[in-house]
Amino acid sequence: MAIELIKGLGEGGLNADLPAVITPMNTFTDVLNVRFDNSSVQTITGERQFWSGDLQPNFGVFWKRPDQGYTILARNGSIQRIDGAGNAGTMFTDLSYTDTTWQSTFFNGGFAIVLNDGVHTPIYTLYGDINADSSFQPLPNWNYISGLTVTAKVIRSLNYSLVAANLTLVENGITTYAPGTIRVSAQAATGQIPTVWQPGLTTDTADEFELSSTSQVIDMAELRGNMYIYSEDNIHVLSIGAQTVVRPYARGYGILNTNCVVEFDGKHFVVDRNDIYIHGGSGSIESISNFKVRDWFFNNLNKEYSKLVHVVVDRRNDEIWINFPSGSSVKCDKALIFQYRNGTFTIRSLPGVTYAFPGFDSVAGTYRYSTERIVMTTFTQNTFITDDNYLMWNGSSFSAYPWYVEKKKMTIDVGGNTHISSIYPVFDKVPPSASITVRIHAQNNYKDDVDLSVDNSDTFIFLPDDQKSQGYKIDPRVTGRLMNFRITSNEYARLCALGFEAQPVGRR
Repeated sequence: MAIELIKGLGEGGLNADLPAVITPMNTFTDVLNVRFDNSSVQTITGERQFWSGDLQPNFGVFWKRPDQGYTILARNGSIQRIDGAGNAGTMFTDLSYTDTTWQSTFFNGGFAIVLNDGVHTPIYTLYGDINADSSFQPLPNWNYISGLTVTAKVIRSLNYSLVAANLTLVENGITTYAPGTIRVSAQAATGQIPTVWQPGLTTDTADEFELSSTSQVIDMAELRGNMYIYSEDNIHVLSIGAQTVVRPYARGYGILNTNCVVEFDGKHFVVDRNDIYIHGGSGSIESISNFKVRDWFFNNLNKEYSKLVHVVVDRRNDEIWINFPSGSSVKCDKALIFQYRNGTFTIRSLPGVTYAFPGFDSVAGTYRYSTERIVMTTFTQNTFITDDNYLMWNGSSFSAYPWYVEKKKMTIDVGGNTHISSIYPVFDKVPPSASITVRIHAQNNYKDDVDLSVDNSDTFIFLPDDQKSQGYKIDPRVTGRLMNFRITSNEYARLCALGFEAQPVGRR
């Protein structure tokens, strides 16, 4: 019998959209808690508790100041900063903030952080400032017209200015919505915060203008010295120089939520209401999800809570996580992960996340910047950080978690039946006590669907450390036109190759 050896298992990733029967041999139709890397499939790493306190945050950001770092955590109008030793200090308290959704931006190389909730005046903290070094304060001169109160959906930094968008103006009890209005501050010197917002007051960059758009601005992000302004279904580019210039960039592409765009490798990664795409600011826009996971993502997204969708970069693993609520979940319970070096997708379980952001691990009471991780808030007292361990939070404790790769309707000979006598999973890294479950089922009807999530008569146990036959193969002896298999375990493993001893039978 011939042995069909599948290599490059870490190069195909997940494809949940194409008909299973035509997906490549090294591509899987369903996966969970695996990472496609180094031309292999390996268990994705887990998490551990990062901080626990009474705040119960739903938002966070890491502030790397010139003197030290702080993890800033927020819930409504309560904001605390956590130092490397785990000590918490209050930075802001205002009981008028309720049901708050925060967004943040760094300013002036990280000297300052600006937080904005879209309902109040944006607030900032500034290293070395006599008032704002250890507390958040309202942006100075934000409401520069007496009796007029302005709020912004989003605020981001661009060079030495702050840019706010999607304004709401309240004057004498009358509310005016300006969803396409952009507000630019004057520039600020290093170590300072902008103090001028009123156009014409100086010869600097302070300005306000309206986009030629019929949809509201949702978010903005800097790329190559320009600000890309994302509306619901179009993109504009803002350039600040001798003159402020705004020009259309693309129509038909937009963004789903605030915090659904992130920069990587000189490009923007964006989730919009119809697609997941990347662009480099040159006009060429590439869908990276179409014919792979686009249908799967939007079909599994809990639309009622889609406002929770956000993206975060895991630069340590060359990944971008799309955290989202699936099914009936009211928190982000899944991450659709894009590995931007090899272009693969995978799926990870999440512990009921409300927001995730790049942070750092603490070693001997100090944040170490060689230990970048993802920190996750949950709107409970538990805040988690990704780790190199293989434990995940199950709701009450940390425990081992299942991983699997599954391929349905694999065909070796589409014109006839195939008999698979043996399967050779090649694990080059696995604990001595590991037990791997392999479920394989043969079928003849292309339309049938098989449930591989439960054990049945076609379930086999593979023991990689067994020095006898069980250490290198299993013998299912199944026959059919199509093969379905799932390889799964609750223990760490790295699968680098997969072989099938197959023989055509019954062909006419």
